[in-house]
Amino acid sequence: MKGHLCKAVIAAALILGTALPAASAERWTATSTTAIAITGDIEIAGDTLIFGNGARLPLTPLGDRQGRWSPVGKVTSGKVYKLTPPSDPTLLNSNQLCGMPEPVTYIVLAQSSPRSLSLTAFTGANPPQGFGDNSCAAYFYER
Repeated sequence: MKGHLCKAVIAAALILGTALPAASAERWTATSTTAIAITGDIEIAGDTLIFGNGARLPLTPLGDRQGRWSPVGKVTSGKVYKLTPPSDPTLLNSNQLCGMPEPVTYIVLAQSSPRSLSLTAFTGANPPQGFGDNSCAAYFYER
């Protein structure tokens, strides 16, 4: 009887385990006018950025770097990601992340507090050192 109960508990745990998401996504609510109109709310799931319309960008992490990552920000640590291949996805209302002739090559995600996030997009061949270094758009979120 104990063996059957044990097998039932293991089977239930396996079934419940497959019903849960494999990795928890970070969800962020768009707060700036541009984020509300262009990206919508976002999710960061592993190395994938998911926009409000379901568009996805695969991100290749390059590490954390100190810099001023937004037009209103102070120097803070930001997670720098390379887009491979470079891209400028169509997002909400047929808008693009940057809408420039050059595709987006880097994204920096920086938290100025545990509840606020900036997403800055960059064009250009070299990793950015801060906002204004080939930046083409900045968006703001909270959770």
